Amino acid sequence: MRNIGFVLLLVSVVLGGLVVMGIRHLSAARATPEQGVARTAIVVATRAVGFGEPITAEVLRLQPWPQGAVPQGAFNSVAQVTAQKRVALGPIAANEPVLTSRISGPGGRATLSGVIREGMRATTIRVNDVFGVAGFVLPGDFVDVLITRDEGSQSSGNMRTDVLLRSIRVLAVDQLANESKNDPVVAKAATIEVTPEQAQKLALASQVGTLSLSLRGTIDPLASDKEGAPTTVRTADLRLQGASAPAAPRAVRAAPRRRAAPAGPTIEIIRGSDATFARVPSVG
Repeated sequence: MRNIGFVLLLVSVVLGGLVVMGIRHLSAARATPEQGVARTAIVVATRAVGFGEPITAEVLRLQPWPQGAVPQGAFNSVAQVTAQKRVALGPIAANEPVLTSRISGPGGRATLSGVIREGMRATTIRVNDVFGVAGFVLPGDFVDVLITRDEGSQSSGNMRTDVLLRSIRVLAVDQLANESKNDPVVAKAATIEVTPEQAQKLALASQVGTLSLSLRGTIDPLASDKEGAPTTVRTADLRLQGASAPAAPRAVRAAPRRRAAPAGPTIEIIRGSDATFARVPSVG
């Protein structure tokens, strides 16, 4: 019995050793490809940095990064970033690489011109608590721009609403340009990013009608080919579906024209709108 217990113990030790060796072998096999990847160091943020916040050495550190996957515009040393005064042009998350496109130039400041993409323009339209989607349009959102105007004379009452621009990025609301802002802001103006041609359309549209914004969802920020051409809604389109057509006026039958009845017993004969009398001869 003692020999059997010793054998079982020995088998358990051997199997345990084999399991440990197998696990170490698998770990080494998985680590081998990563160890062969060339790495370099780039500058990342140690914590979240807000729009307009100065970029100092306290919020930066070096992080090893695969050399073949270094983002364009990355820095290789903290001194390159902090040599001159720079500020964040947009929110930078913790551990996110600090790129030249995300911070201002040397001695720069957080201006709206720093976030406008190449070839685009910033233009401002007037909004209020209704046309601005109750203040829920914030920097970084995408909107459609609608225009409502009168088709004929101002007294005709024939109004129309057109989709003027689709999927337009909001740069700022009033003087707020921080994309990390989450609270609704009831603003008087919204600054949006458009092409030069779209800027001309907006300038003209603001003079001929009323502009309003339609907020797009986060899962559908960009316009697609399925949306087709801009749609138009007219006053006549507001008629409720299923409403019955107005009843036709009932025809009023004209009263028959009667002639004077002769004296004595008579019979009245009506033909269409004419009435005549026939005398009934007396009997006896």
